[in-house]
Amino acid sequence: MCRTTRAWTTSPRARSSNLRGVRGAFLLVGLMCLAGAGCRRSTAAGPSRSQGFAGQTLPLLASPALRLTVAGRLGTRPVPVVLDVARPLSLVSRGCFPGEAPAPEGTVRAPEPAGGFRSWPVVPLPAFSVGPVVSPVRTAGLSGEKACAVTLGADVLEPYALTVDPLRREVTFSASRPREAYAAEAAAADPAREVYVVELSREPLGDWPLLAARVRQGEADLTGPFVLGTREPFSRLAVGPAEAQGLQPLETAANLPARTFAVDAVEVSEGVGARPLVVEAAGRWASPSSLGRLGPDVWGRFTATVDAKGGALVLRRPRVGPPAPASSPGERRQCASSDGTYSEEACYGLHVRREPDGSVSVSGAVYRDLPEGGRLHLEPVRPDGTRLEPGCGVGLSFPATSRGLTTQHRVPWASLSQALPACHAALASATGFKLALFEEGRQPECPTACAFVTEQASRRTVCECQPTPLGEGVGVPSRTSPSREPPPEERELEPEDPR
Repeated sequence: MCRTTRAWTTSPRARSSNLRGVRGAFLLVGLMCLAGAGCRRSTAAGPSRSQGFAGQTLPLLASPALRLTVAGRLGTRPVPVVLDVARPLSLVSRGCFPGEAPAPEGTVRAPEPAGGFRSWPVVPLPAFSVGPVVSPVRTAGLSGEKACAVTLGADVLEPYALTVDPLRREVTFSASRPREAYAAEAAAADPAREVYVVELSREPLGDWPLLAARVRQGEADLTGPFVLGTREPFSRLAVGPAEAQGLQPLETAANLPARTFAVDAVEVSEGVGARPLVVEAAGRWASPSSLGRLGPDVWGRFTATVDAKGGALVLRRPRVGPPAPASSPGERRQCASSDGTYSEEACYGLHVRREPDGSVSVSGAVYRDLPEGGRLHLEPVRPDGTRLEPGCGVGLSFPATSRGLTTQHRVPWASLSQALPACHAALASATGFKLALFEEGRQPECPTACAFVTEQASRRTVCECQPTPLGEGVGVPSRTSPSREPPPEERELEPEDPR
């Protein structure tokens, strides 16, 4: 299956492509309203055209939710590096400097995807590398975040296509290509995978990528352009347009402003997306060219190639066989393996890797719909490959969801040492894990995509779960259920305005 799809059309403004010249002038010169006597245009943050990242495959930092964050080094300090294709300017947070931040060399005024502009002081950076690549970035905007992080924006990422493997938790950089090249490549029949080539347009002013999406809630639906987001794990929906179309946010405690919507589906084409889903409610989304942000909670259900310059989002997933006949109600649907043969085992994925700190992380995926949720039981193994008998069951639990959901966890995770110390100690000696058994139905103690450990002697189960916009490990509620305000770290992780 190959589809070059634009199932839902963005506005004419969102599709406009005749402002590329304005884009270049805007980002390279027009953005730079340099302030201060010492300002020099040569030192302001401009685009880098280094091809140093092409061909690189970098592991994403381990996280239950899919985040495009890789390891870097700023001077002698290890730093997380966020890949953000929707931000025109690369940034560094104040927390990366142990004392005072360097004196600004100028100021950049840049548009924001949610609407309006922000002004960023431009500061010099110490030696900076991302994985094995010495970055050419010499200056960056200074954000007010207290935690240390560097954000690579479109000024660095534009020449590249980013291919994200959500099971392996890796991102591969390659040279940008036109959308037509992806469509031609995908036209060849693939016995194992469905392939969708989704059109990306560019926002006329800020130049970030836009794509058309449809959000459904009961009989109401909202269709239009969304910013393609790679920074945050959650999608966002502008409250005003959503309510105007009849979508209802979840109630909040103490009459707080709407924070979330529980929707039936978010799709970029018919049947291509995620369902059900809790998305953030963006009350301050003032952009006239978009309705919100489409995040990895939707496109991360696929192996995805994001090519903003080439105008393509390529989504790939294993094919799923037809439903079981009515005469075999207990038979499960099968999925295609890499050689095109179908089996139930091909519907489940497991990837195990050793993290830099010596811990073991496991990533799991389910490639078929789970109407009742499901549990992947794992078998811990010793260095010689033999089975470890820790006296504790371990596995991954998934809620009722559509196909493609993944989760990643260190096993054992740190807090397990307080909850189940014997299981933590036993599992710490495991050097790997294998798939053992799949069961329908989620683990009762685990409301979202989670890792779980059950102590066999006490039958006590402890989970580490993915966060949602409602908070850590809070499952998808009904639209009549009250919600709670999400924690600050997941509410809006845009860089602070330094002013």
